[in-house]
Amino acid sequence: MLSLKSLLTAIGFLLIFSLFFFFNQSCSMQGDKQSQPSDSVSMQGDTVAAISGGKLPEKFISGIDSSEMILIPYGNFIYGIRKKSRDSILKVLSNANLDIFEEELPLQNKFLPSYYIDKTEVTNAQYDKFVAATGHKPSRLRDSRIFGSPDKPVVGIGWADALAYAKWAGKRLPTEEEWEKAARGTDGRMWPWGNTPAPDNYNGKTQGYYAPVKVGTFKNGASPYGVLDMAGNVYEMTTGKWQVTSHTMRGGCYLNSGAYVRTMFRWATEDEINGAEWLGFRCVMDTMKITQ
Repeated sequence: MLSLKSLLTAIGFLLIFSLFFFFNQSCSMQGDKQSQPSDSVSMQGDTVAAISGGKLPEKFISGIDSSEMILIPYGNFIYGIRKKSRDSILKVLSNANLDIFEEELPLQNKFLPSYYIDKTEVTNAQYDKFVAATGHKPSRLRDSRIFGSPDKPVVGIGWADALAYAKWAGKRLPTEEEWEKAARGTDGRMWPWGNTPAPDNYNGKTQGYYAPVKVGTFKNGASPYGVLDMAGNVYEMTTGKWQVTSHTMRGGCYLNSGAYVRTMFRWATEDEINGAEWLGFRCVMDTMKITQ
């Protein structure tokens, strides 16, 4: 039999070994986080919730701009598309063989920490609240009968305006990866609702409005997470880069048909300062913001 002294010595050795192993694992994980600096804050939010025994809410109302935000869980997802799949679907949906479709390639498997995203696009009413609070210039289309309705997505603004709004609201603009995961989930679907074009699921060319409609109108177009208007209505700004010099917009708009509202479609606007009648945005928030 082991003496008490020997037993205590063995236990002490095991404790030291365990602490050494845990320290090395922690350092390794920290190194991984540093390789993805833009995601580090969100990852901390997941960690805080896990340690405290809590659970991140699936949705909540943002305090400043009163928008509903939806949790996009951490994990891997399919980003982009294979050339063969893209060519096959474009033969059915579009007669054009445009160079812009090359920007969707290749298909990749990516990982994202959890984050929150606005359920709908930022509206004129929300943007007006921001303008009143900060003195920022209003949308150039604010007084338009067609584009200025309170419950329609704000348009006629540029990237700098959207960034200013996001900062005021305690949020930020989404990366392309964050936008695409929120739109298509983890199964690589073509459209937010699945792999069938379904023109009745979004405000596009087929609907014949030729203008934005009230956010959240097309409930059948919801993504796997319940995020609305990720196809059609208005394009949405991201922080991604388009051919180095421009920012990328996603989602298609009321002037587009099926090929242009796919979850992986990418494009850019010619005027990033003044925006366009078909360009709006939504925001994301790091999970750490609501665990503090």
